Amino acid sequence: MNPERPHFFLLLALLGTASVLPSTALAADDGWGDFEPPPQKTFDTHVYGFIDSYAEKVAQTPYRNDAGETAWESNPYEFDVLNFNVMVQGSVHGKYRYFFNLAAPGAGGASSDQALGVRNAWVEAPLAGSLLSVRAGKMYRRFGLYNEVLDAVPTFIGIEPPELFDKDHLMLTRTTNLMLMGSVPVGDVVLNYSVSTGNDERSPGSIPVGVDVFVDVMGSIKVGSSFYTTGGSAGPSHAVGDGSPRGGVANWMAEDNYKVFGGYAQVNAGGFIGQAEFWQADHDATRDEASVAMLADADLNDRQLDRFFTGGDPTKGPAALNVQYSVRTAYVRAGYQVPIGKNASITPYGQADYYSNPETISQKDFGGDSEAGISDDGAFFKYTLGAVIRPVPQVALKLDGSAHQMQFNGETVFFPEARVSLSYMWQLKD
Repeated sequence: MNPERPHFFLLLALLGTASVLPSTALAADDGWGDFEPPPQKTFDTHVYGFIDSYAEKVAQTPYRNDAGETAWESNPYEFDVLNFNVMVQGSVHGKYRYFFNLAAPGAGGASSDQALGVRNAWVEAPLAGSLLSVRAGKMYRRFGLYNEVLDAVPTFIGIEPPELFDKDHLMLTRTTNLMLMGSVPVGDVVLNYSVSTGNDERSPGSIPVGVDVFVDVMGSIKVGSSFYTTGGSAGPSHAVGDGSPRGGVANWMAEDNYKVFGGYAQVNAGGFIGQAEFWQADHDATRDEASVAMLADADLNDRQLDRFFTGGDPTKGPAALNVQYSVRTAYVRAGYQVPIGKNASITPYGQADYYSNPETISQKDFGGDSEAGISDDGAFFKYTLGAVIRPVPQVALKLDGSAHQMQFNGETVFFPEARVSLSYMWQLKD
């Protein structure tokens, strides 16, 4: 296989989810007579990675001044290395698979260095051929179209992830620890399924469960659904003051029991790719009284003050600690690849996102997201247009611009932002 061909790099970019390609011996009845097939390799290993440099400029964003009027403030440029990943995947005797992914996301800051951490590290063994395998370690769960491939920036259209995978308002943890999975081919259709569990955000005695099922029609159409439940109570990953949560439990909760469900679809035909997803997370949670009291300093708007405090007044103590609410998000994304010469291409794309979370707040330090959290109703729309320029299949220059639409201070406001990303993938020769 020619490593310059884009589908080879796309295979590697799937972060270990595709099958490793072992060196297999020819069968005894393959028509070669007494030809001695080459011995199968004990180890078959690929070492590769991704680098993604990024810059963003958010235009003026709204805030409410002392007179209660909508005012606008400027924002600085942001530069970062969003992804720096070193990955190794391979097989032992063409049967037992392994994968690890080391990453230093957000390593572009001048004031502090980011340590290289373990994003994924797992081993996999077949139990019943392709019908059932087991994977154990630390892995991205199978959930929707993007959770397993978000590190592989050069391979997909768009710069920013869908809102459910934005690190400031995740709907559930990205990783888990144990997965059973398999596939069943039926003609041109392959049914794929997985069941997973792990540490996640669980409290003692809880058993979180994730399920994903999708059908793949000749690699051109994918339709599926995912489901996740905490299987009992779950606790927050961060405390108030420690930044945005790394899962679905808000920082100010004592415990939360939630379920996430939805579906996704993708069409990939010729140069066209179209994607759509919808997700809803239903929460049954109990707030922590001391943590809620800390939100008095979180610059809450009037709706949030009423939500968290009795009569909207922090001096009167917290409102009801038991709360039920739903988080919803959806997006559509489409692009069309136009070849330019032998290896180069340009792919214009567009995307529309919706996100709603009535429980979130604005201040990231306290556990908010600075998007839905600044709106009157905890919701926003985002519209994006951009293009991916590939001088060669392994390099991607992405340029796009977005406009946020939301209700703020009793009126509909828009504020734009622009981004550029230069990313590439590399592979060590075997």
